Amino acid sequence: ESLLFILFLLIFAVAASGYVLVTGWDDPNKSKYKLLVECSLIITSVVPPELPMELSLAVNTSLVALAKLGVFCTEPFRIPFCGKTQVCCFDKTGTLTDDKLILKGISVPDEGSAEVESLIEPQSASDWTHFSIAACNSLMFVDNELVGDPMEVAALKEMGWAPSKGDIMNRISGPKQKIRILHRFHFESALKRMC
Repeated sequence: ESLLFILFLLIFAVAASGYVLVTGWDDPNKSKYKLLVECSLIITSVVPPELPMELSLAVNTSLVALAKLGVFCTEPFRIPFCGKTQVCCFDKTGTLTDDKLILKGISVPDEGSAEVESLIEPQSASDWTHFSIAACNSLMFVDNELVGDPMEVAALKEMGWAPSKGDIMNRISGPKQKIRILHRFHFESALKRMC
């Protein structure tokens, strides 16, 4: 709204400045430099100097009104943009989203290609895929409970692997297999990989 107001004032300022310029240009007694300064002064004086202060006052008033309604805003600079909001959706975990991850499938590229055709069922993946997912994770038991990345927990459960004590992974569905994790390489965020 404030931008429309400024645009409205600017149109009148340009019209007034144009009128002063046209009528003053023909006057031989008038300095052309002073005429251009007057025209630029007309255009610049259209924007009120109090406008930034009025905008911050409007944001602060909105913050107080929202706080009275029990809504606390952590980013007040976004309040002026909220005037354009038509729909507002809220979600709490368990309604639209869920905190439980489900492995839908695995995408494995062909040898020598980075292209992925489609998802395959977790149980029909190759043994090497099973071994990679079972061995390359950061999961561990704490108080007889599996803790770690929820994505890794979901992948292990869907692929039929269960960790046991001593860094041993047991395949509980399909052929009985065991993998022992010899060393864990922790994720290095600077390198974006485990090292």
